[in-house]
Amino acid sequence: MVIQTLELTKKYNRKVTALNHVSLSIDTGVFGLLGKNGSGKTTLMRILTTLLTPTDGKVSILGMDAVKANQEEIKRNIGYLPQEFGFYKDFTVYEIMQYMCFLRGTEKAMQKALIHDALEQVNLLDHSKKKYKQLSGGMKRRVGLAQAIMHSPPILIVDEPTAGVDPEERINIRKLLSTYAENHAVLFSTHIVEDIEYTCNKLAVLDGGNLLFTGALDELLHLADGKIYECAFDSLAEFQEFEQKYKVISFKRDGSKTKAIAIVESAKLTNATPYRPSLEEAYVYITTRRE
Repeated sequence: MVIQTLELTKKYNRKVTALNHVSLSIDTGVFGLLGKNGSGKTTLMRILTTLLTPTDGKVSILGMDAVKANQEEIKRNIGYLPQEFGFYKDFTVYEIMQYMCFLRGTEKAMQKALIHDALEQVNLLDHSKKKYKQLSGGMKRRVGLAQAIMHSPPILIVDEPTAGVDPEERINIRKLLSTYAENHAVLFSTHIVEDIEYTCNKLAVLDGGNLLFTGALDELLHLADGKIYECAFDSLAEFQEFEQKYKVISFKRDGSKTKAIAIVESAKLTNATPYRPSLEEAYVYITTRRE
């Protein structure tokens, strides 16, 4: 495995546990990390990149224990795009890449070729002279990806790379990650279920620092089989009464009726028919089950 964690725990104080005994195995391909804000995703990634020290548990990166003696070597093998990536607004795209080369101690003779290849991969070669302040939100995220993949690290870790970008840019970023993952391991953290659905081979679901699921997408869908139903109601009052008893994922008006997609685990209802859940609905099911 490229990345392994065993019983990984991070406590910031006695009351705040950001990660609670999280065990994961991540190999080549795109591995999704799904969870709402505050679920522990960023804490996990900061530990994997050696920016944070865990309270307990073990981390192995490319067969190396993530201890102080191995930190520099681990960092050299990881490309990282944090959620909040920013830069000096008057730097051009090319100058940003040069600066990142300087920080990493890249030999000057190698810089031009590395920068060219990275910008080409993220489709920014024609924008290399633009200043950072002139770029759209999506282009800024692609600059962040370019600096992360510039040295072709075997591991790429990206935190919410599609947050705040338009649908077209989201698709572009997903394509870039999928292409890079053909020969590398990509850890893709997001709260957008659609991103996971279109890019990932496997995923883990975190909620409140707890690992609720890890495995293939089909396995997550299977967990929700027989638990989610479509229910029809003749009146709004009837639907509102139902909503007090069951977790409603979504609902809509259909003529004079109200139709709802809801989690119904045990009760047999005359107005309910089995419903094939989407990945998003399966995700809501397992997070609701924990609650």
